[in-house]
This record gives sequence, structure tokens and C-alpha cells, in this order.
Amino acid sequence: MAGSHGCFALQGSRRGGLVALAAIAAVALWAAPLAAARVEVSGLAASFSTLQAGGSPDFQLTIDLASNPASDDPRDLVITLPQGLVANPLAAQRCPVADFTADACPAGAKVGSTTVRARVEALLGAEVTANGDVYNLVPGPGEPARLGVVVRPPLAAAQHYQVVVRIRGDRGFVIENAMSGLERTAGGLPIRIEQITLALAGSVGGKPFLRLPTSCRRADIAVAVRSWDEPQVETRRTVAFTPVRCERVPFRPSLSGTMGAPGATSIGATVPVTASVITFPDDAAVAATTVSLPRAVGVNLRSLSVLCDPAAFSADRCPPETRVGTARLASPLVERPLELPVYIVRRDNELPALGFRLYGGSIIGRTKLGERVTNIFAGLPDLPLSRFDLTVDGGPRGLLQASSDLCKATTPRDAEATFSSHSGIDVTISTPFGVDGCPPGATRPPAATRYRLAHGLAVRGESATLLVRVSASRPLARAVLTLPRQLAAARRSKATAAVGGRRLRGRALAVRGRSLRLRATRPGRTLVVTWRGLRAARSLVRALRARRTPRLAVRLTVIESSGARRAFRLAVPARRR
Repeated sequence: MAGSHGCFALQGSRRGGLVALAAIAAVALWAAPLAAARVEVSGLAASFSTLQAGGSPDFQLTIDLASNPASDDPRDLVITLPQGLVANPLAAQRCPVADFTADACPAGAKVGSTTVRARVEALLGAEVTANGDVYNLVPGPGEPARLGVVVRPPLAAAQHYQVVVRIRGDRGFVIENAMSGLERTAGGLPIRIEQITLALAGSVGGKPFLRLPTSCRRADIAVAVRSWDEPQVETRRTVAFTPVRCERVPFRPSLSGTMGAPGATSIGATVPVTASVITFPDDAAVAATTVSLPRAVGVNLRSLSVLCDPAAFSADRCPPETRVGTARLASPLVERPLELPVYIVRRDNELPALGFRLYGGSIIGRTKLGERVTNIFAGLPDLPLSRFDLTVDGGPRGLLQASSDLCKATTPRDAEATFSSHSGIDVTISTPFGVDGCPPGATRPPAATRYRLAHGLAVRGESATLLVRVSASRPLARAVLTLPRQLAAARRSKATAAVGGRRLRGRALAVRGRSLRLRATRPGRTLVVTWRGLRAARSLVRALRARRTPRLAVRLTVIESSGARRAFRLAVPARRR
């Protein structure tokens, strides 16, 4: 039972009676040597009512326990859920801990059920089954969530356990759920717990409660146990599952931003800059971002005289003078946005980069300098966000400075960004940043065309399908799409395209070598291209078989109906279909 990033994914399963174990894609098991173990996890099974990536299935986890010698008993359980398997603690009522211990939680706080099977040696080894409930509790300070498990043995007092939920940013943003002090008796009689089943509901009160990862990679659930007599010995097992149909998970990020402030818009002034990313709660999570700031903004080299050492950054001990901004994260799973300090961190053999810490984990980017200042963040956790704001402060120690007068109409203000999803889709956006602090009557620049591009490549065997979607704020008339060397247009390849919802036919669509040329019969603000039957190079096929995710450089040039031309170099992610 767990939460992540202010949310938690639970270890139990959802509504009672879930799908058969065949729903799990694969199972991997390991355990500590029996010679040292007193209690071991002898079996572990998980089931989901659906494996649709990003879905909200009912979930059940069954844990079999064995004691050696038979006099020992399980004391502590730690259930570790993979990154992306999260539940929404705000979807259900929260029961105060005092009400939970009094067995008085409201029905709206119930999020699952439990079953415990035990053997009573004093009754000739009779097997007893106790049922119970799982509740959403009011978390303690600094906790993303807390669960309560109540077990009601027959003819004995109810047993109450609190499950502490921790988000382990230091371990890849997995969700750790710890339950301690399992009972050794019931009604005054010694018992031996042999099996624990936890079930969680996919939805509570009509609201989605559980969310599967939005990545279609293998994910592991691990259960570790310690015993009363040998608490220093831990044994564990894992069970694996693989979400499916990632292509069905939407991915619709948007970008906006501002730069400048009153008195900080002229050439050479250090300027504050804010870049904001907005996503939909049901969309695939963002795995990586590449944001290139407007050309009007450059780096203030004087601000790089003091940097945070990587070791100090990992220990959360950066000097105050290395703080350069704030990251603000809003999620549908937390009541209030998280505000985190951003530091400028030294990187070996690379330019200094921005970094912030989240739940004990380090998120540090990369910096590229050229015509634009580009910040790259990779390895972002598979957690739902509704908004992410990254603000770089201005002032005397400001990291960024204006290389042009921000208030002039001719000043370039376009920013470009590429967002990669955990589901394997990239979206590229071009949009102008606003300017704060211009004097009254300042000439406004002509509105730039805003672009939004989504792209992906699915490969089956040596055949590939390329998908590119373009949305623009002005009508498009023509486009040229050029394949990289890892792809070729085979004889049987077929390209379809639509501009403004109208499908192109005949001479409006032509393949010449590795290029596809499009000419709209009527200009439109959307362009959708699907190019099937492409031939994938063997190097690309081998990379995918090795479970790598190569990115292919696809060139796209679009010509607006006004004649304005815009060129994009798309880093298209390839995935096995």
C-alpha cells in the first residue's frame, strides 16, 4: 500500500475478487537462504482487473508465509511498489487515527479489504480465516499517505495495523509500505500466520483511486518479511507485471513562460524567467524535458563563480548562495503544490546544471549553450503532475541575463521544448514567452506562430510505422518530412496525411527517396502523417531487442499559407510494437 509523490499505491488489491493470476505478465522470485531464515515469503502473487497502462484496475496481492522453525512468526512486512503504481489518497475520505483504532472509520474511507489465514496449534492445528478492511487514514507530518488495516478474527478482538507510506526518491521513486508488529496470538491462543491477502479498489466513490504505470516496461512488486525471533534476517520475493497498450494513453503537455520584471528588461539586465508545463491528470507522465529558452536570454557568467558540489547537493547541503530559483510541482494527488529550491550544481566534464531534490531523490539536469540556453531533465518519475513551474530568479546573482531589449518588437521571444512521455511519445512545442515589466506604450511584437508536435515510431520486426501530428496557430500549406538513415521507404510503404482534417490524395502526397512532400489543397491548422511499412535498419532492430529506446532524428519543414517557413529536428523515440 503506498503512495508516491504525494500519492500512494497500495499493496493490497482492489475490490474483492479480482482477475486470475494469469493477468500478470511475468513472475520473478528470489529469497534469502533458508538456512538463515526464520520466516520466509514462500509465495507471492498479484492480479489486476486490467493491465491497461495508466488505468485504474482493482488490485490484489497474496502473500504466503512459512516459518522455520515452526515456533517463529512474522513480525514486519515491507511491500515495495514500482514507480508509477500509485493511488490517490484524495479520492477517498481520510479517517483520523483515533477513529481507526476505535474501529469507527466512515464507510467513505474504506479503500480495500484484507484476508488473513492462520493456523491455531492449540486447536490441533485448526485453520482459521479472518477478514478485515483497509482504510485511508490521515497521514502524519511529512507523509504522503497512511493506511489502516483492521483484521477481525472470529471470537477475538479486532487487530489494528497502520501502514506507513514512504516515497523512496533515493531508490528510483518506488513506494515503500511498512507494516510492523504482526500479532502472534488471537483470543489468547498462539497463531501462525500462513497467508495475507490485501485488496484495493480501482475506484472509490466513483473517483479513480489506483493508477498503473504509464510505461509499458516490466514492473516489480517486492515483499520483504522479518520475524520476531530473528529480526535481523530478511527474506523477500518479487512478482512482476507489464502494463500494455501504452499507445492508448494520451499525452498533451503544453508550455508557457514569462521573462523580465519591472526594471529588468534592458540589455545586460539579469532577468527572472519562468517556464511552465501543464499536463492533464489522466495523461502519460513526463519522462524527460528539453526546454530551449528564447534567444533574447543568455547566461550571466558571473553567477557561475559559486557552484554547489554534487556531494553537497546529494546530501541537501548546498550553500545558500548557490540557490538560483524555485521548482513548483502541482499534482492531482496532493492538496498543496510542492515548492522546492533549485540550485546551480557543478557537473564533471560538463556545464553546470540546475537541480532540485524530491522525496530524498536528486533530479539534476544538463545545460547546453548555443544559439539558445537549453535545460534538459531526464529520468523524471512516472507520477501524475498537473503543473510544473521552474522559475530562475533575477537580481544581482541572477543566472540569466537579457541579450536584447526584451520590450522591443523585434526581440526574439520564441521558446522551444520537447517532452518525452513514459508511454513512448514525444511532443515538441514552439511558443512565445511573455514579457513582464515593459513600460506603458511599448510596441508589442507581432504574434509568433505557436506549434505543437507529437511524434512516435512503432517497430515490428523490420517494419516500422512513423506518426507525426502538428498543430499550429496559423494555417499550414505545405510540409516536407525526411527520414533518418535508420529508416527507408520500402516499395510497399504507404503514407497517409490530412491537413485540417482533409485527407490528401494524388499529387498532393509524394515520396521522393527518404522524403515525403505534402501540399494541402486547402490550408489548415493541423497536420497528421502516418507512414506505414517503412524498413528499419538492422542496427535499430537490434537496439530495440536489447530493450534500448533509440531516438531517431526526423526532419520536418512546414510552410505556412503566408509563406513563412519553420524547420524542426524531431528526436523521435522508437519502441517495439
